[in-house]
Amino acid sequence: MFKKVTLLLLTLIVTVPVLTSCGGGGASTIKIGLDVPMTGDIAYVGTQSQRAAEMMVADINDAGGLDVGGKKYTIELVVEDNESKAESATAAATKLIAQDMVLAIVGPQSSKQAVPTGEVCNENETPMVSPWSTNPNTTLNRPWVF
Repeated sequence: MFKKVTLLLLTLIVTVPVLTSCGGGGASTIKIGLDVPMTGDIAYVGTQSQRAAEMMVADINDAGGLDVGGKKYTIELVVEDNESKAESATAAATKLIAQDMVLAIVGPQSSKQAVPTGEVCNENETPMVSPWSTNPNTTLNRPWVF
């Protein structure tokens, strides 16, 4: 898990300067999506994942934000319930990417949700880190999925 979170942060460090240099004003907030099961078969996993993510975001923001190239960015967590279902997980990822405009997504946890959601994230060139998925198809030929 630590390696995946580190990889996500490294991806952000490389990606943020490129994305902010393309826009007009340069955002000072990075949105990270959390695609987790808040309801359904593994709801406990989702609620605990959200709590852990909120603690990490609070630690980063309380320390002044994420330093990327000398500029500080606060982290905003956008949480979507995937209901422990594959269809809901892909819908949540689509919303996080298209509507909420997150820079990256953490989750879904289980392989049954991560495999199809990985396809959505890869097609949209949005980094996705699945902390639990053990199915190799989650990342196979998907450079944006970890």
